[in-house]
Amino acid sequence: MNLSESLKREFFSGWRPFEVVWLVLFITAQMIAYYYDPQSLLSMISGIAGIICVVLVSKGKISNYLFGLIFAYTYFYVAWGSNFLGEMNTVLYVYIPSQFIGYFMWRDNMRNGEQGESVIAKALTLKGWIIMLAVITFGTLGFVEALKAAGGSSTGLDGLTTVITVTAQLLMILRYREQWLLWIVLNILSIVLWAENQAMYLMFSAYLLNSLYGYYNWSKLSKSA
Repeated sequence: MNLSESLKREFFSGWRPFEVVWLVLFITAQMIAYYYDPQSLLSMISGIAGIICVVLVSKGKISNYLFGLIFAYTYFYVAWGSNFLGEMNTVLYVYIPSQFIGYFMWRDNMRNGEQGESVIAKALTLKGWIIMLAVITFGTLGFVEALKAAGGSSTGLDGLTTVITVTAQLLMILRYREQWLLWIVLNILSIVLWAENQAMYLMFSAYLLNSLYGYYNWSKLSKSA
């Protein structure tokens, strides 16, 4: 299979009609939000790249990492402008490295299925759940104190979302479906965090809907593994 055929299969195969409608709807919403409230072009670009990325993740497509990289670089500057230190550090030390690490971790764990090529998903054991919850609890307590010392804004919420993001990103790289439960919680918290930025608010609203679908789809992927 040549490069053009591989790209065509990756980006255009296995799409359901409602997935296409959903994607177009939220990209259009981002553009409309920017038209009526042009706070930041980067916010719109970040929002669109982020939406495309998470839709591709929910489908288990490895091309999500390309759009994830675009999202990470633009989102860093958006968070910088709002003085959300936790979000900025998450981008630098989690999002950006994860795009490269995740690509190579997924590359050798792909298979062909009804949605085209998709990742082989796994599910956490009881021991895995206990470790995950302990990491989130103690990680949040420690990180909130660090943000307070650094003079960050909304330190409690910023700290919690940062630790959940790190944990969810790790689960994503390792191909666990439970990442989506954390993304659901994270997206609800992020909607509160970005309530005054329409582009970011819309982006995380789209993420929330996609996370619900992502958990459903990855549950099927893990059962068929």
